[in-house]
Amino acid sequence: MKNIKTLAALLSIFALSSCNKYLEEEVFSTAQTSNFYENEQQGISALNGAYAALRDTYFAYPNDYQLLTFLEAPTGTLTASPGANAMSYTQQEYIDLKQVGDRMWVCVNRSGTLISSLKVQNIKVESAKRIIAEAKFIRALNYFNLVRMWGKVPLSFGTKTITDAYPAKVDESLIYKQIIADLEVAVQDLPIWAQYSAYGAAGSGNLLSDYQRYEPGRATKGAAQALLAKVYLTIASSMASNSNQFENAFDKMEMYNKAKDMCAAVYNGGHGYGLHAIYFDVFREVNEHGKEDIFSINYIEASDLKLGNSLAAITASGGTGILTTEIGRVRAVPAFLTEFTTTDKRRSATFNLEYFNVNNVKVLYPSTTLKFLAFKKYWSDYQLSSDNIPMVSTTYKYKTTAADKGRFGDDIPVIRYSDVLLMYSEALLATGDLANAQQRLADVRERAGLGRTIPAGNFMDLIIAERRRELCFEMQLWFDYQRLNIVAKYRTDLADVKYKYFPIPADDLMMNPGLKPQNPGW
Repeated sequence: MKNIKTLAALLSIFALSSCNKYLEEEVFSTAQTSNFYENEQQGISALNGAYAALRDTYFAYPNDYQLLTFLEAPTGTLTASPGANAMSYTQQEYIDLKQVGDRMWVCVNRSGTLISSLKVQNIKVESAKRIIAEAKFIRALNYFNLVRMWGKVPLSFGTKTITDAYPAKVDESLIYKQIIADLEVAVQDLPIWAQYSAYGAAGSGNLLSDYQRYEPGRATKGAAQALLAKVYLTIASSMASNSNQFENAFDKMEMYNKAKDMCAAVYNGGHGYGLHAIYFDVFREVNEHGKEDIFSINYIEASDLKLGNSLAAITASGGTGILTTEIGRVRAVPAFLTEFTTTDKRRSATFNLEYFNVNNVKVLYPSTTLKFLAFKKYWSDYQLSSDNIPMVSTTYKYKTTAADKGRFGDDIPVIRYSDVLLMYSEALLATGDLANAQQRLADVRERAGLGRTIPAGNFMDLIIAERRRELCFEMQLWFDYQRLNIVAKYRTDLADVKYKYFPIPADDLMMNPGLKPQNPGW
C-alpha cells in the first residue's frame, strides 16, 4: 500500500490511502487543491482517497464496527449493547455515532472536492468521465446514508473556503434531488460490469495508462442503476406509507415507475449479474466481485491492519476455538431464527448452528459450548468443512500471526443482485404488475430452497419477510422499516417519531448553528 497526502481545503488534510483492490498509486508530496487535480494520475489518486474514506465509513481501524451496530441493533434481529438495542445511547455511543457521521462527511468532502476541482480539460475524455462518475457514485451513496440516518443535512460540494466548512442543513428533498443527479451521471458514464471485467485485472497492466481496465471494487453502471433504483423506491414507498412526503417535491407513482425501470435495466441490461446457486457462496471471499456482488466495500487480509476488518471476530460464537480471536460482541436474536423454516437453506448459511470441535465432534446450537446464536455472513475466512460448517482442526487455527490479529478480507455488501430482485418485485407490485412481481420474488425463494410457489397472504408482507431473511445483518432492514413505516411491527418500543432519525451530535450543533434544531425527540 502506498499513501498520498493531499491538502484539501483550508481546514483539513486528506490522508489518501489504498490497496491493490482499488488501484496502484504513485506517492505525491502535499499539494494545494489549486494545483493538485491537474491530470489523470492525480485525479485517480484523489478518487482512490475517496474509496479509502468509503471503506472507513463501513468499518474503521482498529475495531470500529459501529455502523453495523447502529443500523442493525434496532431491527430486532441483532443484539449488541443495551444502548444500541434501545437507541438510548451512552456517552461513548454518542461519540461513536458522531464518528460514523464524521467519516461519511470526509467521504462526501473528498469526492465533492474532486468533482469540482478536477481539470478535465487535461485528461482523456473517457477517463475524465469515469473519474467524475465514480466520485459522484461515492458522494451519492454517502448522502443516501446520511439523509436516511439524520434527515435534513447540509448539502456540500467540497470544502474550499471557510464558509464551505459550515453549511446549513437543507430539506431532504434537495438532498435526494442531488443524489439522483449524481447517480444519473454515474449511470450514463460508468461501464457495465460484464464489459468492464472483460479487460482483465488491472494488476496485469498499468491502470494509469489504461484506465478502462477492470479493478474489483470500483463502481459500475449496474451499481449506479441499482443504487438509483433503491433511491427511487425509498422516495416512493416513504410517500405511500406516509413516512415522509419530502415537501411534496416528488410524484409517488413516477418514483415507483422509475424504480421499476432502473431494476429492469439491471435485470435486462446485459450486465452478467445473477444468483449463485448456493446462498452461502455469496459470502465466500472467492466470490467477491462476482455475478451477485453488484457493489460492496472492499477489505483485504494484509500486514497493514487498516485494510481488513474484524467482523468475523466481532460476530464470532465465542469460546469455540474456531478462531484465534473470538469476541462475539454482536449476536443474532434467537427469536429471529424462528422466521426461517428448516427447509430454508438460508437458515444454516446465515446462523452458526453447529461446528466441529478439536475432537472432530459436531457441537449443536444451543449447547454449553455453543450458547449464543451467531451469524456468519462475515465468516468466509473461517476454516470450513465441505458442507460450510465451521470446524476446528487440531493442527490449524486461523490468523495466529501478530501481523494479522483477526483482520479479515471479507467485503461488506452494499447492494446484491437478490436485493435488486426484491426491489423489482416491490416496484412491479406498486405499478400493477402482480404476475411479474411474483416471478421476481420466486427467483429469490427458489434459490433459498423454498420453490417458486408463492404462499398465500398479503404480497407486500411476503416481500418484507423475504427481505428480512435474505438481507439480514447487511445494514438494510432498519431503512426498510422506516421507509415502509413498519417499525411498530418489529419494535413497538421504537415506534415513536424520535427514533426515525439519529441525534445530531451536540458538538456539531455547537460548532455549526446551521445544523439546528436538533432532530425531534433528542
